Amino acid sequence: MWLVSDKFRQSELEDMHHTTAQIADTAKELFESSTSAMDFENAMKLVCFLLKSFSDTFEADVFIANPDGTIAVCKEQLNPESALVENNVCAIHSKVKISRENIEKILSGELESWLGELSDPGNRSDLLAGKFIAASPVRLASAEGGDWDMGIVFMVRDNEENVKASVASLRTQFLVSVAVSGIVAFVIIYIIVYRVLRPFEDIIYATRLYSQGDFSYRIKQPKKKDEVYELVSAFNSMANDLSAFENSRRNFVANVSHELKTPMTSIGGYIDGILDGTIAPEDQKKYLRVVSDEVKRLARLISSMLNMSKIEAGELTPSFAKFDLADMVIRTFLSFEQIISKQEIDIVGLDELEKTEIAADPDMINQVIYNIIDNAVKFTPRGNKIEVRIFREANNAVVKIRNYGVGIANDELKMVFDRFYKVDKSRSLNTKSVGLGLYICKSIVELHKGKIYATSSGNEYSEFTVELPTEQ
Repeated sequence: MWLVSDKFRQSELEDMHHTTAQIADTAKELFESSTSAMDFENAMKLVCFLLKSFSDTFEADVFIANPDGTIAVCKEQLNPESALVENNVCAIHSKVKISRENIEKILSGELESWLGELSDPGNRSDLLAGKFIAASPVRLASAEGGDWDMGIVFMVRDNEENVKASVASLRTQFLVSVAVSGIVAFVIIYIIVYRVLRPFEDIIYATRLYSQGDFSYRIKQPKKKDEVYELVSAFNSMANDLSAFENSRRNFVANVSHELKTPMTSIGGYIDGILDGTIAPEDQKKYLRVVSDEVKRLARLISSMLNMSKIEAGELTPSFAKFDLADMVIRTFLSFEQIISKQEIDIVGLDELEKTEIAADPDMINQVIYNIIDNAVKFTPRGNKIEVRIFREANNAVVKIRNYGVGIANDELKMVFDRFYKVDKSRSLNTKSVGLGLYICKSIVELHKGKIYATSSGNEYSEFTVELPTEQ
């Protein structure tokens, strides 16, 4: 409103200055066309009429002042019989003298229109105080060929109330517009905020359920694909992962409990039998071997759990060294010689392996190879075969181990490397697994900047592939 008020004032002052310039040009033409005293007197009357016309039209006081600051011509002089005029002198304007400072600024072009004072400080008059003022010099051509200032046309208006009224009217319109716009905006924002906040309320509700262990609730997906849609999608995906992890955790606890309880029961039973004489001396060595196997089984389980903890804590760091990957695969298969012979499993491709050197942590890679071969032997039916291949591909050494007879479903292939995940729950219990081996294998291979993945074809075969950089 302050800017609008200022703009109104500037516009009024510009219009007033334009008007005084027109009056000054008309007065100049009238005076310059006067060739006699009679002509000059007629010109003066026309100027007075002109001043009165503009004064009435603009509701302003329009007059011409002398260069010394006294007022020479005003609209009242048009009527010599007026009570305000005596000897062609206006009783109102004759008492006013314009300040010399303002006269000089107007004649120099420095001052054209302004809001403020016009008279001298010692000659204050309400007529010229706190008004809208515009001025234009009346310059006549001199006989010598130059110009001389005959006087100055002034227009004085008390227009502040008009400006205030216009601004007040505009302010009322503005406030009404703002109020209506505010109401509409509030309704729109309320609808938008409600739609935006609704999913967040569902998220809060779902979070409370998840904190209580209930992962069954899912948030309704918004129709519009925006940031909220992405957030809800991510949240539901997280809920699915949490649900899957919780199921895996429960299975893990159940499996670990089973795996710990079974060997401990066997170990305790056999040792008690030896101590109390239930087991005959000639059979004690046989059962001590069983106890030894069960202790090793517990050690492997504990080792897997410790490795998992190190992986999650980022404490598993490989110690790189160069070694022959083919030789490691051969030696690992030899460690399974007894069970391979017992199951009559045929190992194909072992005699065709060529020396393949890589730079990696031998112990970690041995654990990877051991786990993959262990799974292949466990899930290969009696009398079937296992194929092994090692070859170079670009800067990688590739190991492929395929066992025939037992496949993996397509929807389970991408999950076999997850923690605690077991492809066949009942079968895995028989094979004494808690679902950590392949997860550890994947973590070790990724530590070496390699890849591990599985492929399968129904019940024909399952193949695990390990790709490791030859140089680190």
